[in-house]
Amino acid sequence: MCFDDRLNGLVFILLGGVVVFLAQQLPTLTFIDYGPGFFPTLIGCVMIIAGSVIALKSLLQHDSTIAWAALPSAQSWSQALGSIGVVVGTIAFFIATLNSLGFLIAMPISLFVMLAFFDRHIVRDIVIAFIGSILMHSFFYQLMSVQLPWGLLTPFAGVLTW
Repeated sequence: MCFDDRLNGLVFILLGGVVVFLAQQLPTLTFIDYGPGFFPTLIGCVMIIAGSVIALKSLLQHDSTIAWAALPSAQSWSQALGSIGVVVGTIAFFIATLNSLGFLIAMPISLFVMLAFFDRHIVRDIVIAFIGSILMHSFFYQLMSVQLPWGLLTPFAGVLTW
């Protein structure tokens, strides 16, 4: 089922608001500047902004016909189910292998699989998966002080900490 972007934007705005509200309910910590609600609040704000952009873009297109929902063709259903399967399978792979392989191995593989399935530019997808994983690792490990699992790279943890 395909939903109108105005409806998608509104749902994203509402979900972002719920995330921000619930994140503000988390306790604050006294020994660091940010608490456990910082990142969820950031994500909720991004969701609200993205939902607003989606909804406003759809509103500004001046389309007089409003189809709030449409049923796609049979081919679209198979493509949609395949896409859902790839996303769910990739997330399951990441969760299952995170501790044994480590973040710096499991994340690039997961990113590459999803990028290659949806984008199909293999060389660019490899570069994006590698750089994206390094940036995410740096953000969470260095900036947010999240202890990410090293997995197979445990002997090199001191060398790979930048």
